[in-house]
Amino acid sequence: MRLILLMAVFSLFLHAQKILVISSNSEVEKYKETIDGFGKNFDGPFTILDISKMSQNAIKEYLYDEYPDIVYAVGTKAYQYANKYIPERKIYFSSIVNWKRLPIGNERYGVSNELHSGMQLTLIKSIFRDIDTIGVIYSKYTKDVVADLSQNAKSMGINIVSKKIDKDSLKDERLDDILERTQAVLLIADPVLLNDEKAVKNLFDLSRKHKKPIFAYHELFIKYGATLAISVDNPTIGRQISAMIQSTLRCENIKKIQYPAGTKVIFNKKAAKEMGLKYSKNISLISTKVVE
Repeated sequence: MRLILLMAVFSLFLHAQKILVISSNSEVEKYKETIDGFGKNFDGPFTILDISKMSQNAIKEYLYDEYPDIVYAVGTKAYQYANKYIPERKIYFSSIVNWKRLPIGNERYGVSNELHSGMQLTLIKSIFRDIDTIGVIYSKYTKDVVADLSQNAKSMGINIVSKKIDKDSLKDERLDDILERTQAVLLIADPVLLNDEKAVKNLFDLSRKHKKPIFAYHELFIKYGATLAISVDNPTIGRQISAMIQSTLRCENIKKIQYPAGTKVIFNKKAAKEMGLKYSKNISLISTKVVE
């Protein structure tokens, strides 16, 4: 009886909270999937605001007028506006590449857009057991990612060979050397590299030339020739944020910034065969999808 009463009280409290979900752009598939996952798992009412076509002043007025108790910001733009105009409110976030570059206050909670590097390396090693030297191209924006990778790689007998770039040097950068010194390249979400389409295309061309695989962080790169894509599962992130909000409303202690709980593993069998790579016989059990 007491448990039923407590659940009823929590339900009333949850419904009394004004919860706003801000989408940076509702037309972006990963944002839609994440919000959909959130909605299916959240027990109380909430409002969704798409700010993609709103002016800065309109966003400010909306946040001041509505003044939500809790904000769930999906994407960088959504977080920046919420953090700027209602910084005193609790803000949860997800779907932000390299969240550490953003200002994070006390009442901030979120799910990283990057998988735990140990999990990434474990999956890679379980598929490609002969690969123990992996190259990573990074800039000042992703140095923390590389440091974390290197630390986790040591305990697994993997050597991380890193190559630092910047916007100016990338124009004349010779990317052959990172492939010549390694058995594979792990493509991380580095803004300097990814903003240079020519450099990205060149990297994949060199990958085919040297028959060295590229392991990417998103399935989009499979069509470029990536042998493996290990990415977050967006609906699971939405469910994770939902659980975090409900836990904090129950005054439960939670880890404020969490790694994604779900993953998608896409294996490009065609690319692996063309490069003559040895891979696990259990690939169909490890992968979410196998591209023939």
